Amino acid sequence: MMGKRVLSDAWALDTAQKPYKWQKLNPDGDRPSARMYGTASARSDGMLLLCGGRDASGTPLSDAYGLLMHTNGQWEWTLAPGISPSPRYQHAAVFVGARLHVTGGVLRGGRAIEGEGAIAVLDTAAGVWLDKNGIVTSRTLKSSNEHDASSDLLRRCRHAAASVGSQIYIYGGLRGDILLDDFLIAENAPFQSETDRVPRSENQNRNHNFNSDSRPFEQYTNNSHETAPGFSTDKKSIDMLTEASAAEAEAVSAVWRAAKEASHASSEDSLSDGIGSESPLSETSPMADDLDDGGSMEPDVKLHSRAVVVAKEAVGDLGCLVRQLSLDQFENESRRMHPANNDQSYSSKKALNRQRSPQGLHKKVISLLLRPRNWNAPADRTFFLDSYEVGELCYAAEQIFMQEPTVLQLKAPVKVFGDLHGQFGDLMRLFDEYGYPSTAGDITYIDYLFLGDYVDRGQHSLETITLLLALKIEYPEHVHLIRGNHEAADINALFGFRLECIERMGESDGIWAWTRFNQLFNYLPLAAMIEKKIICMHGGIGRSINSVEQIEKIERPITMDVGSIVLMDLLWSDPTENDSVEGLRPNARGPGLVTFGPDRVAEFCKRNKLQLIIRAHECVMDGFERFAHGQLITLFSATNYCGTANNAGAILVVGRGLVIVPKLIHPLPPPVNSPESSPERAMDATWMQAGT
Repeated sequence: MMGKRVLSDAWALDTAQKPYKWQKLNPDGDRPSARMYGTASARSDGMLLLCGGRDASGTPLSDAYGLLMHTNGQWEWTLAPGISPSPRYQHAAVFVGARLHVTGGVLRGGRAIEGEGAIAVLDTAAGVWLDKNGIVTSRTLKSSNEHDASSDLLRRCRHAAASVGSQIYIYGGLRGDILLDDFLIAENAPFQSETDRVPRSENQNRNHNFNSDSRPFEQYTNNSHETAPGFSTDKKSIDMLTEASAAEAEAVSAVWRAAKEASHASSEDSLSDGIGSESPLSETSPMADDLDDGGSMEPDVKLHSRAVVVAKEAVGDLGCLVRQLSLDQFENESRRMHPANNDQSYSSKKALNRQRSPQGLHKKVISLLLRPRNWNAPADRTFFLDSYEVGELCYAAEQIFMQEPTVLQLKAPVKVFGDLHGQFGDLMRLFDEYGYPSTAGDITYIDYLFLGDYVDRGQHSLETITLLLALKIEYPEHVHLIRGNHEAADINALFGFRLECIERMGESDGIWAWTRFNQLFNYLPLAAMIEKKIICMHGGIGRSINSVEQIEKIERPITMDVGSIVLMDLLWSDPTENDSVEGLRPNARGPGLVTFGPDRVAEFCKRNKLQLIIRAHECVMDGFERFAHGQLITLFSATNYCGTANNAGAILVVGRGLVIVPKLIHPLPPPVNSPESSPERAMDATWMQAGT
């Protein structure tokens, strides 16, 4: 307000630039009306949330607007959806994770807000308003005869409020003519700390799990200590996984033999002779002289000291508690799994004609599958697309992949996903807990990168790959897919995808669809760079990859049987057991494959001026695992892999400042009343009651 004139302008001061200078913003989108006595609350990702206030006539306002900068530097106002419990001004508002907690305030004439409306929560992840009793569907406030102590305490205005962790602190204010000096503390159990980036932004998107009985301002008591998740993997489970890995080792050996037979490059043969040597590069390597021996600058890429974890408790009020655990509390590093699944016969591929995709098919897929809160596995296992529609979807996505480089160049912020392996329920859980790619979610402000292995082993490979392709078509600049070793016909014919296509689409249509998917896989990019400082790939650098350019030169479409050792290393190689094992070693996955030591990682990063490698490919117990003194991170997003590993799933959120925050989900308990092994979530449950 300036004098008697109510204003509607927005200004920003960049304190990182000197001399300080105010900049007037000219945001796009739905601009808020002029107002005064509103609140402006900053979410941890940098979004500003304007809430309430009153106009020049004294009318209290009930709307809320988000203001956030796009990756291209343009600012935009976005009107928050939902119905607020009450218009108000002279209130207080603070964020706890993705939730804006609004307390107190007054109506026209300075009359204090009473009853349910005294406490309101805007869940910016779900796009809904909550009062003390659940979701707000009407602004008609109830006058309860029951005394509500918390509502009575919050009947105030002009008070101070702040949040630290899950707790909200409120001090003083006015109640009528009385100046208050009390100090209140409330706790919101489903919280995210200030270090978490949240929905519609560059980092975490936490969709809090609530229902009509959720009480966002209720005190929750947790008597357990914040210790690392107790993932118990008994020896029998590990032995089963180790034994099962023999099938995959046999499969990759067959692929490797075919590749080697097709290869006529003697130099590649000589590389395989170096397995077991301490040095991954010979002293006569032509690239060795190119290493920069000068002083190194302080790295920009940093792994946050704490990971975000959804509580392991699966029932009761603690079901949606989010904790932060120090990375030092994760004790499962170097516990990797290489399970396999049942063997299926391989069918020779048929040449397929491409179909043109009509407008709207991918939207149909998104509308039916992108349901983080209430997706249910189909009871009869029938897939909702026919082979013709699969062909149309693949053609539309293929046209996009064909225009992309082999190595994608991305800007932060980016959310990175590891192996999904057809565990569509886990994908929905990750979307639900940490945000999902839609305009109602966070796609405008953060990119999504998936590191391959979308199919095989899980029960819902078809849902997983079709949704990701549909999202790629809908958001081609913000959703990115690279290839994993299971995106190959020779492999996914053996480990479940081909059988699932036949089982759920019929033999003829199933084989047709499976073949068409594999034709598409041959066009997928093979790696991604984030801000030219982080490289993301599925497997690793193996023995043969010394520069990013080697990957960039791979021409697509490409199949696994072309004899490229670079491709095999990129999709199949693994780090050694731990940082003490250097050089190159034989890989237990099969003959011809290697593991690479921390010295390999350090030289590769130095040679290519990189600071971090993010890769997937291995089941690690905590969902993520550090290697090479933190220069490499293994990421795995499917929980309880193959139903025996009991591992957590994780994603990595690479913030705009290149601070990386791991976000974890735990395995779910076995289903109570259903033999269906895929997760499903009901609106009246506080946790998804099924396993993956």
